[in-house]
Amino acid sequence: MSGPKRMSPLYVVFAMLKVLRGLVPFVVIFGVQVVARGEITPAVYWIAGGGLLLLLLSGVLEIFGWKRFTYEEESDRITIRKGLIQRSEKIIYYSRIHSVSQEQPLIQRLLGVVQLKIETPGGSEGDAVLPVLPRREAERLQRALNERAAADPAAGDPADTPDQDVRLEAGGPGAAGAEGFAPPDAQAPEAGPAEGGLPAPERPAAAAGRPRTAEPVLLYRLGPGRLFLAALTELNLGLAVAFVAGIASFADDLLPDAWMNTLVTNAQAYLTGIRAILIIAAASLLFAWMLSLVLFIVKFAGFSLYRDGERLSIRYGLLERKQFLFDPARVQAVTVREGWLRQLLGYAHVEVNVVSSSSEKETPALHPFIPRSQIANLLERTVPQFAFAGAELRPPKRALWGYIRTGLILTAIAAAALIYFFPHAGRWALLLIPIALGLDYWSFRSSGAALDGQRLTIVNRGIAKQTHCTLKRHIVAFHISGSRWQRGGEMLNVKAHLLGGSGGSSIGVARLKQADAQRLYEWYSRKRSEPLL
Repeated sequence: MSGPKRMSPLYVVFAMLKVLRGLVPFVVIFGVQVVARGEITPAVYWIAGGGLLLLLLSGVLEIFGWKRFTYEEESDRITIRKGLIQRSEKIIYYSRIHSVSQEQPLIQRLLGVVQLKIETPGGSEGDAVLPVLPRREAERLQRALNERAAADPAAGDPADTPDQDVRLEAGGPGAAGAEGFAPPDAQAPEAGPAEGGLPAPERPAAAAGRPRTAEPVLLYRLGPGRLFLAALTELNLGLAVAFVAGIASFADDLLPDAWMNTLVTNAQAYLTGIRAILIIAAASLLFAWMLSLVLFIVKFAGFSLYRDGERLSIRYGLLERKQFLFDPARVQAVTVREGWLRQLLGYAHVEVNVVSSSSEKETPALHPFIPRSQIANLLERTVPQFAFAGAELRPPKRALWGYIRTGLILTAIAAAALIYFFPHAGRWALLLIPIALGLDYWSFRSSGAALDGQRLTIVNRGIAKQTHCTLKRHIVAFHISGSRWQRGGEMLNVKAHLLGGSGGSSIGVARLKQADAQRLYEWYSRKRSEPLL
């Protein structure tokens, strides 16, 4: 194999831009203060000089950091070494690699380079990232790592021994601590066809010795018109609230106190009465919708789904371009999300859960906006081991009170408090009660589970309806629980824990009939058990 390689020399510029990005808030704050005072004091020059000196020193240090940051491809592993004062060495065996993805955050996009992320279960995200690679080298390395991972006979077992992370003192030999480690797959049994997985002909081409397709084959693409329609049907209230709160907090720290006091006084003078409350509510909803629209377009612009050999390649992003390349056999679960507006229009968002070490817990979108009638065909062409099905085992009618109880109590308390403090305008809060009842009843009607051989389907709903499909072999734990009231009504909660993302994930449904929960439990445990109640 080749010897140690370094990233692009633009790594130095990349590191300096990261430092500069961290200084931007301070520059803005001092700039506003200078404008408010109307003069430039000597302290401003000292601060500006200190910032420039810090930037230059970081550039000098990063030159040495770039020289010490290397990656080396070996016969059964890739080794990443970095660090000036404290050397660290990350050994990733090809059998441990679940996916290799390309990303292009804003800084990398400005520099014309690519960030390569190697995903492994139980790994550390920071040590498995090559942040500044030329595009051609990133594509070559991504293809090579995926082919070697597919060709390894022990690849695909998420329960392998974790990767070796060795930390060396400065000046120590680069590989001194790595020679004594045995490969994590040395004692692993040879992988055979797993139940519910892909049949032998569907396994990666590299493992079967077949020639790999020269160019990726386009399966799906989201055009500008469909992208805009998808953005129109996206509404993320939580994101909008967090965004407004962040802006308000930043403005409070940034603007002079006199400006903030004037703004608050004017708002209190003009925004009074029920009309003002309705205007604020309508403006907030409009802002949340517009913000969700813009963020959706920025995230999913240029979405395309390719088949690259026997692997799937998902690419999207306007400012931050991302590419996920993974083996369909390593998908842990498929989730179909249907917001209330998209459900009325007959569309859905489909995403896959792939085991990774990312702390962001982002699940790649298999398709962000697809007609519901085409979901079965999408899964058949991409991840045929999964299927899109509805719920067959549903909560009994006696579970309805359990679904609506919490929301009814909370909204009643909120409405009572608003009426107490605002006797006239607060009465409008009573409208929250039927809205909460409607959402909870909708959740009750949508929830349930289904079994189909080795496949488990669980359906639940918050505001959006979510249909999860997984296989028995991907479930690492199966949990049955129930309160005293639920057990008295012969109802139980079911939750399946999967291995996915940095901390795993879980899917569940509440208040199934005891007989249905017993059936699911026996399906997972593969043996008949005593009654759960």
